[in-house]
Amino acid sequence: METATVQKPKYLGFLNTISNAESAAGVYLEAWADVTPNPDLACTLRLVAARERSHGDVFCRRIAELGFSLRKKVDPKGAEQLAKLSNPHISDLEKIGDRDSSDGDGDFFGDVRRRIAEGEFDPMTANLMTWYIAEEIDSGRRLREAYDGVRGMTRKPAASAGPSADAEAMMACMTAGFARLEKSLEKLVKASK
Repeated sequence: METATVQKPKYLGFLNTISNAESAAGVYLEAWADVTPNPDLACTLRLVAARERSHGDVFCRRIAELGFSLRKKVDPKGAEQLAKLSNPHISDLEKIGDRDSSDGDGDFFGDVRRRIAEGEFDPMTANLMTWYIAEEIDSGRRLREAYDGVRGMTRKPAASAGPSADAEAMMACMTAGFARLEKSLEKLVKASK
């Protein structure tokens, strides 16, 4: 009895890379969401983390549908990334770092769209890639908005014209009180000599 040999698609490694990267991103973002004190950022991180994990699962399933198995690969910098993002003592602003706040989907998606248009992927994988790109662009937009919100919270407010009248009065009272206290302490020191 002869068995059919499944021909390996040339894009199989690409699907494998996406599955591994998306699964890892889901773990990293969830870890960050668990420690951020910012509820809006946490909500966005959890949503995107769920999407990333889902992408990892869906691409793994697509690989299986094509007759192959996912080859798990460990990111050599993964432990370091996870340690940073899950550390509650590192600020959200530090975790955001230089992450791009510009709009757009970059060359990566342009290249994938070109490959879809050229017929590189089978129809089912092409549909999967189109859905994936749409979700990635939306997730990127949501993360940029959340990051911009964090950046906005850390900007210093504009300088005011000076202290309010109430603050001025309180400072005058405190200054007078400290002056009286200082004189009292001086008298006490002289009396004890």
